[in-house]
Amino acid sequence: MKARLVSYDLTNLIQWKKVAVNRRLFGYLEYSNNSQYKYKRKGILESISHIKVAKSVILVKETDFAKLVKSLKCKYKSYKININESLLH
Repeated sequence: MKARLVSYDLTNLIQWKKVAVNRRLFGYLEYSNNSQYKYKRKGILESISHIKVAKSVILVKETDFAKLVKSLKCKYKSYKININESLLH
């Protein structure tokens, strides 16, 4: 199966932009009313089958690559690879 290995770089961003990229990718918990209520905000990777290979390295299907790139607002490099289909389900 065709897949993409995406490596993104957050080093040249200021701190609040780094947090924004990670929240957009992985989602976050939001608290309101003195932590009485919790709201789970979903990230883009919750709707895409993926493998987090290492820090700032993600493996996604070729068809889901466009969704990932739209939400990734930083420098990245991507590599086309072939993997066993059972790895990404």
